[in-house]
Amino acid sequence: MMSGQGSLMTDLREFLGRLDDDPLLRASANLRTMSRVREQLERIPEMAWMGDPVEVRLADLLVLMNQLMTRMR
Repeated sequence: MMSGQGSLMTDLREFLGRLDDDPLLRASANLRTMSRVREQLERIPEMAWMGDPVEVRLADLLVLMNQLMTRMR
């Protein structure tokens, strides 16, 4: 845990718990996340390197990781 970030960790756990418990929230979060990721990908120059950084919201990253972990179970 990051020093002084206890409330952030609690918020993240709560968000992930709500995603697991509410299929409608999960579906809408997946759609919003995919839309934002697509927008970010469209902004990347064609000549960008595979290792170039891309800005992704923490909530979007959590949604994507939750989706991947669900599929692996």
